[in-house]
Amino acid sequence: MKNGTSFVDSPFRIVVDSLSKIPERFQSLPIITSSVYLSTEYAERKRLKIVNLCSHRKALSTSYYVSLLADARDHRAIPEAKTLHQLESKLLIRDAIREHDDLIQSSFRRLLASHFTLSVYFGKNLAKSYDKLAKRLYALFPCPLVQYQFHKKDGKWKLKEVVQLGLHQTPEEHHDFIKEQLDSMLHKRWRRDNPNKTYRYEIAILVNEQEANSPSDAGALAKFCKAAQTLDMRAEIISPRDLPRLMEFDALFMRETTRLDNHTIRFSLKAERSGMVVIDDPESIRRCCNKVYLAELLRTRNIPTPRSTLITRRNLQEVAPTFSFPLVVKIPDGSFSIGVHKVKSEEELLTLCKELLGTSSILIAQEFVPTEFDWRIGIIDGRPLYACRYYMSKGHWQIYNHAVKGADSTGDSNGVPIDQVPAVVLDTALKASSLIGKGLYGVDIKQSGDTAMVIEVNDNPSIDAGVEDELIGDELYLAIMNTFLKRLEAKRERASQQNEPSS
Repeated sequence: MKNGTSFVDSPFRIVVDSLSKIPERFQSLPIITSSVYLSTEYAERKRLKIVNLCSHRKALSTSYYVSLLADARDHRAIPEAKTLHQLESKLLIRDAIREHDDLIQSSFRRLLASHFTLSVYFGKNLAKSYDKLAKRLYALFPCPLVQYQFHKKDGKWKLKEVVQLGLHQTPEEHHDFIKEQLDSMLHKRWRRDNPNKTYRYEIAILVNEQEANSPSDAGALAKFCKAAQTLDMRAEIISPRDLPRLMEFDALFMRETTRLDNHTIRFSLKAERSGMVVIDDPESIRRCCNKVYLAELLRTRNIPTPRSTLITRRNLQEVAPTFSFPLVVKIPDGSFSIGVHKVKSEEELLTLCKELLGTSSILIAQEFVPTEFDWRIGIIDGRPLYACRYYMSKGHWQIYNHAVKGADSTGDSNGVPIDQVPAVVLDTALKASSLIGKGLYGVDIKQSGDTAMVIEVNDNPSIDAGVEDELIGDELYLAIMNTFLKRLEAKRERASQQNEPSS
């Protein structure tokens, strides 16, 4: 049917970016533009099936909103908004296709080129030889018109990019094939993944793919998602671009290094204001992100720490005579050992501090306490969760050596059963974390004889597969997800009690 011809009785709508760019062979189909679909005209329509053929190249695109509003209007849409969101994340894509690597390698083994684009149209490719791979990719990412761009490096094919195409962006020589698949799609029975499955709660896990030292690696993130599902919850990885989507979820779990001057605190504040369960909560972020505050808090509460003092421009000349060298100088908001320096003389101290005081009005000078390893005690809800020894990197005085790359940039680690942690270490860690709150914390401690000294309390501790979970495995992830579940259930119970009529 031509544009303008009525198709009011059809349950289908094919949504495109612009009618003017649509080839004539498609114009007999029930096509409308995204602007028409997003208007109120379609808000009250019932039992529609939406084939979204708009292009999607960035977060919160028009294509995303077409699928998102389709879900809100109880229309069936392909692709779903969650699928388009997955395509924005290289981390999610990489994790999803990892188990299909053998099929990818075997499918492309005869190719001589180093780059190849696989077009998957409604789960099929023009070449029959790629049908199995196309079907597998479509099962992972059910989008109508997708290009998978592969490149070969060191003799192995890797996925470089995934692009959801608009109908007008497909090559003309593919149009007959696309029309055939589209006609078939319009006559198939549509099925959703787990159509009757609903979850008790939805948890957003904030991850930044651009972060060099992420608090959790891909393996740990996958285990968090699996643990949530075990508890009848759904966890979804979100990115810094997804602040507008935050209200889609019941809880927020921060797996990006938190700061007081970027989007992480905005995510946490918005979640808290909206009544969501959030770890890390804004107060924990404020208390842990500034080492000046943390040092003063621990001192005033008589928690043992290496001897320290605050450095300002006014007292800079007075610091050296009160310490033995070497000593450690820290900026207030460093993480992963960034902004932590060891100085060996008064001259080095003055030179370094004059430089650092150009960006921070206060620094911390701290006694240098050499140890073979630091303790890390993971704590959640005021209970010990795991214990690790983090050893200094090879030939260096810190766990992280940012001056080198590769295996020598970090020290080894090993897990320790909670019941084998020295009592003074465990007690000190619990006392220190109780000053921060009831969230998820990693307390770093140096042990010297019978004394346990707190180095810092981290509000967003590292949890990587094979490191912090070395001894307890999946139980670590289940414990954290169960904390979310208990808090969400308690919140629901409180709301229920408040809504009960008084006698």
